[in-house]
Amino acid sequence: MKIKRSKSLSPEPSSSRDIKRIKLEEIANLNRSTSLHILEFSDDVLLNILKYLYPQDLMAISLCCQRFAQLTQDRTLWRRADFRTKPIYLEDLNQYMKFLQPITMSLAMRGNLISREHSSLTQRFFNNVKTLCDQLKELIIEEYYINGDKIHITDFPCTIEKLSLEGCKMNYLQSNKSYFFKMDLHMPNLTCLILSNCEWFTPHSLLVISKIPKLKELRLNSCHRLGECVAYASLATRFGFKTLEILDLRDTALGDSEVGCFSSTKTLTHLYLECPSTWRNDESPEVIQHRQQQALRLPIFEDGNLAQFLVEDGFSFENYGFQRCLISDRAICALGSDICEREGVNSFLAPQRRIIILREDIREDRREARRISNNPNLKTLVVRNYPRVTNSSLIHLALNASRLEYLDVTGTSVTRDGVESFKSQKNNVKIVSSFDET
Repeated sequence: MKIKRSKSLSPEPSSSRDIKRIKLEEIANLNRSTSLHILEFSDDVLLNILKYLYPQDLMAISLCCQRFAQLTQDRTLWRRADFRTKPIYLEDLNQYMKFLQPITMSLAMRGNLISREHSSLTQRFFNNVKTLCDQLKELIIEEYYINGDKIHITDFPCTIEKLSLEGCKMNYLQSNKSYFFKMDLHMPNLTCLILSNCEWFTPHSLLVISKIPKLKELRLNSCHRLGECVAYASLATRFGFKTLEILDLRDTALGDSEVGCFSSTKTLTHLYLECPSTWRNDESPEVIQHRQQQALRLPIFEDGNLAQFLVEDGFSFENYGFQRCLISDRAICALGSDICEREGVNSFLAPQRRIIILREDIREDRREARRISNNPNLKTLVVRNYPRVTNSSLIHLALNASRLEYLDVTGTSVTRDGVESFKSQKNNVKIVSSFDET
């Protein structure tokens, strides 16, 4: 006798066709509901998207519709206006003036020196910037022409804390007065000044710049006229630069005397030095090593007990040649601190120069010695491609640069053993050299 099995009362499995059909319909409806047009987003969402765009993109979007035209003028989008994605001519730049706001804190732009007519800034431009951005803190102007006889430093906004004229060309005919005259009074809050690749910069401007009361960062790399006269550097560093922390002197024709002047800046923490590229070549390593050995045999006016310092008076730069822009151990050993007594023992006149001979009396009892402390806070030192910098600099820095954290001696005449010895004494300092594995 067969017994019929009753139907199960348990529910059907969740994979049934009906439920699958319901879920597919729900997903389809959900997809249709999420297909929104960009204009359906709220203003807050759109502003959050627009803040990642460059000013040129905001200008293009403003032409799409009335709503985008209003949104792109929101002041929160123009706190920092950076136009450097591509060169922008002055007439195009004037179109963006309507977007600048009193809240604009940073304005950056880059011109094109190929077209002088379209890359010459006018006094009207500076007047508009001062009027529209009365709280401007950062002004970056790169690769523009500036007529220094018509546009004075007092035409720049007085509120800025960072000013960059990198790569700009300037016409300035007044040789008896620096272009930066009264800059220390006009920009009392300036903390950063960048004059990289400004061929028109002359050394006597250092006197005015050194008076800026809050200046912390000064970049003069590729200012090739900087080494024309040591007297201005000496006066500027002796009486000014009271707050300077970062100094970039790469690719300048400075020698030991000028660097020695800057070494007296007590607040300096970062110093960048590099031999000008025009004084380097692509010769074979053997030829370069031979040239370095020859350079090392040149007198650097220093030994264990005597030191001679040149007092330069009215030299032309050409008379110095290659030796003139070679920084040596003498400049590096002026950094940090030392214990000695120096006494002038003789001075005499030689053709075209006066030499002062100083005697250094190293005392056994250090309590009686005078400590000469230069750059006690130096943390970063870059000195690249100078063949007259040798292991003597490493020995001095290991003993006297107590706060040093980073050292770059690439392209100098230091040896592998000298680098290893420095590492063993200063294992907390990161040192970069030509012997690093690539």
